[in-house]
Amino acid sequence: MRAALFLYLSLAILGAFLWITFSGALFFFGFIFWLFFVVVSIGYTDTVILFLLGAREVRSSDEKEFFEAASQEAYKLAVPMARLYFYNGTLERAFVLQNKKTISIVLSKTLLEKCSATELQGICFELFLQVKKGMAPKRTRSMFLLGFITWMIHSFVGLILALVPMKEVKQAMDWLLNYLLHPWLEFMFKLMMGGAYFKKLETLLNEFPKEKEMLDRVGLKLIKPLSYYSLPSRKLLVLSSVNKSRHFQSILALEFLPHEWDYLFKSEELVSVK
Repeated sequence: MRAALFLYLSLAILGAFLWITFSGALFFFGFIFWLFFVVVSIGYTDTVILFLLGAREVRSSDEKEFFEAASQEAYKLAVPMARLYFYNGTLERAFVLQNKKTISIVLSKTLLEKCSATELQGICFELFLQVKKGMAPKRTRSMFLLGFITWMIHSFVGLILALVPMKEVKQAMDWLLNYLLHPWLEFMFKLMMGGAYFKKLETLLNEFPKEKEMLDRVGLKLIKPLSYYSLPSRKLLVLSSVNKSRHFQSILALEFLPHEWDYLFKSEELVSVK
């Protein structure tokens, strides 16, 4: 409910800004953009996130274990089968997206290659559990809104930097943008999702000890001392991304949003970023 409120409020503020600020041809083109944003916000939030992640659909013939795990866990929880995707990113993440009756599961390519059939079952169960309990649409709206804003900011800054002749100045401005953008995105995500989301998911998972044990095995594989869960390493990854494409920077921004595994996989070596 909170994510939907933020989304509708953003639409209202954008519409009011266009009405007050522009007129004539500028208002017409602004209205077309606003109308496009409304249509996308209602019917294509999941499609936009898949686009931002650069996700590719997985074929059953290529990843049989992934398909079998997803089919089994969807049947177990009595939810519709999802479309399965993978994406090339930096972090080992898994996402579930839902827009109305359309469900999508997205795994990073490295995670898909690393996990066994049993571990894939644990991942799929945890993601489908969010669908079963009606939690997935909230997360999808939050990721859509912040992902769209990130893409717009990167695109706008990219146009400005195209006019700057000096490479060093471009990199410095990019570093400043990423340094300021990521903490703000994390704050907004927490504000939209609320603090109880991941706690509720953990409580639900505790009711299924067998499936939770499967998921915990994934957590053991992700434990990396001084890895991206530490603040200095995280900042280095963000700053180093300026040497790569705008699309890569947008993917990294979505990956660094608070994730349930940051909360679920707690240990002495695996600590979520505060």
